Amino acid sequence: MKDVVHHTAYMGWSELREFPGPADVKVLRDQPDTGAKTMIVRIPPGGDINPHGHRGIVQHYVLDGQYESEGRLFGVGSYRMMPEHYDVPPLSTKRGVTILMIYDPVCK
Repeated sequence: MKDVVHHTAYMGWSELREFPGPADVKVLRDQPDTGAKTMIVRIPPGGDINPHGHRGIVQHYVLDGQYESEGRLFGVGSYRMMPEHYDVPPLSTKRGVTILMIYDPVCK
Protein backbone atom coordinates (compact mmCIF):
# COMPACT_ATOMS: atom_id res chain seq x y z
CA MET A 1 0.00 0.00 0.00
CA LYS A 2 1.24 3.50 -0.83
CA ASP A 3 1.17 6.33 1.64
CA VAL A 4 -1.72 8.76 1.37
CA VAL A 5 -1.09 12.50 1.51
CA HIS A 6 -3.72 15.24 1.56
CA HIS A 7 -3.23 18.97 1.91
CA THR A 8 -6.57 19.74 3.53
CA ALA A 9 -6.28 23.51 3.00
CA TYR A 10 -6.61 22.84 -0.74
CA MET A 11 -9.43 20.30 -0.51
CA GLY A 12 -12.99 21.42 -1.13
CA TRP A 13 -15.87 20.66 1.23
CA SER A 14 -18.59 18.19 0.18
CA GLU A 15 -22.03 17.72 1.67
CA LEU A 16 -22.00 14.80 4.12
CA ARG A 17 -25.19 13.05 3.10
CA GLU A 18 -25.04 9.89 5.24
CA PHE A 19 -24.68 11.91 8.45
CA PRO A 20 -27.65 12.27 10.87
CA GLY A 21 -27.70 16.07 10.53
CA PRO A 22 -26.36 18.91 8.38
CA ALA A 23 -22.59 18.77 7.82
CA ASP A 24 -19.81 19.13 5.27
CA VAL A 25 -16.84 16.80 4.94
CA LYS A 26 -13.30 16.37 3.65
CA VAL A 27 -12.63 12.63 3.38
CA LEU A 28 -9.02 11.72 4.13
CA ARG A 29 -9.36 7.92 4.17
CA ASP A 30 -12.18 5.61 3.17
CA GLN A 31 -11.95 1.83 3.29
CA PRO A 32 -15.50 0.54 2.71
CA ASP A 33 -14.44 -3.11 3.03
CA THR A 34 -13.51 -2.61 6.71
CA GLY A 35 -15.56 0.46 7.64
CA ALA A 36 -12.38 2.43 8.38
CA LYS A 37 -12.68 6.12 7.62
CA THR A 38 -10.91 9.35 8.51
CA MET A 39 -12.54 12.68 7.77
CA ILE A 40 -12.83 16.29 8.78
CA VAL A 41 -16.45 17.18 9.50
CA ARG A 42 -17.77 20.74 9.68
CA ILE A 43 -21.14 21.24 11.37
CA PRO A 44 -22.67 24.70 10.79
CA PRO A 45 -23.77 27.12 13.51
CA GLY A 46 -27.03 25.95 15.05
CA GLY A 47 -26.42 22.40 13.78
CA ASP A 48 -27.91 19.42 15.56
CA ILE A 49 -26.86 15.82 15.06
CA ASN A 50 -29.52 13.22 15.82
CA PRO A 51 -28.85 10.21 18.06
CA HIS A 52 -27.35 7.30 16.13
CA GLY A 53 -25.12 4.27 16.58
CA HIS A 54 -21.80 3.01 15.22
CA ARG A 55 -20.59 -0.54 14.75
CA GLY A 56 -16.92 0.27 15.36
CA ILE A 57 -14.91 2.64 17.51
CA VAL A 58 -15.28 6.34 16.65
CA GLN A 59 -12.86 9.06 17.72
CA HIS A 60 -13.51 12.82 17.71
CA TYR A 61 -10.85 15.52 17.97
CA VAL A 62 -12.20 19.09 17.91
CA LEU A 63 -10.17 21.30 15.56
CA ASP A 64 -12.29 24.47 15.72
CA GLY A 65 -15.40 25.65 17.58
CA GLN A 66 -17.25 23.50 20.08
CA TYR A 67 -20.18 21.16 20.49
CA GLU A 68 -22.35 20.06 23.38
CA SER A 69 -23.44 16.51 24.13
CA GLU A 70 -24.94 15.08 27.33
CA GLY A 71 -24.48 18.42 29.10
CA ARG A 72 -20.73 18.48 28.38
CA LEU A 73 -18.88 20.95 26.16
CA PHE A 74 -16.23 19.69 23.75
CA GLY A 75 -14.05 22.59 22.58
CA VAL A 76 -10.82 22.98 20.64
CA GLY A 77 -8.39 20.24 21.62
CA SER A 78 -11.07 17.97 23.12
CA TYR A 79 -10.74 14.27 22.37
CA ARG A 80 -13.60 11.80 22.65
CA MET A 81 -13.51 8.06 21.95
CA MET A 82 -16.78 6.16 21.62
CA PRO A 83 -16.56 2.37 21.87
CA GLU A 84 -17.99 -0.22 19.49
CA HIS A 85 -21.79 -0.37 19.27
CA TYR A 86 -22.09 2.95 21.13
CA ASP A 87 -25.38 4.83 20.96
CA VAL A 88 -24.25 8.37 20.19
CA PRO A 89 -26.42 10.90 22.06
CA PRO A 90 -27.66 14.15 20.47
CA LEU A 91 -24.96 16.66 19.63
CA SER A 92 -25.47 20.40 19.03
CA THR A 93 -23.35 23.43 18.24
CA LYS A 94 -24.31 27.06 18.62
CA ARG A 95 -21.43 28.62 16.69
CA GLY A 96 -20.30 25.68 14.54
CA VAL A 97 -17.63 23.04 15.00
CA THR A 98 -14.98 21.27 12.94
CA ILE A 99 -14.06 17.76 14.07
CA LEU A 100 -11.46 15.25 12.94
CA MET A 101 -13.38 11.94 13.01
CA ILE A 102 -11.65 8.57 12.85
CA TYR A 103 -13.71 5.43 12.37
CA ASP A 104 -11.67 2.36 13.29
CA PRO A 105 -12.04 -0.76 11.17
CA VAL A 106 -14.84 -3.08 12.19
CA CYS A 107 -13.44 -6.42 13.34
CA LYS A 108 -15.43 -9.38 12.12
